[in-house]
Amino acid sequence: AKAIRDGVIDATIDHEKGHVQSKENVDIYSTNEPQGAFHQRVSFSLDLYNQSVRAMRFPPKSYSKDLESLEEQREREKQDLELAKEMAEDDDDFP
Repeated sequence: AKAIRDGVIDATIDHEKGHVQSKENVDIYSTNEPQGAFHQRVSFSLDLYNQSVRAMRFPPKSYSKDLESLEEQREREKQDLELAKEMAEDDDDFP
């Protein structure tokens, strides 16, 4: 009785005859509801995919103008290496 009252089972109780009579099941697949649910899921998945692809695109060419050239990068790395060597030599001076 609780399942019927809660809407889990679509039926009625016949107390006089002592049995439960279930109501006629409607064929859910004869409606457009499953098709609509499937379409909604597929649309969501495709939208998520398209947004992900857009997020992974490379930055525009104008972005590379702000980056260092290869020569500038090598020069900076040489300076960093020299500085590191000097700092290592300074550390060796202390007992």
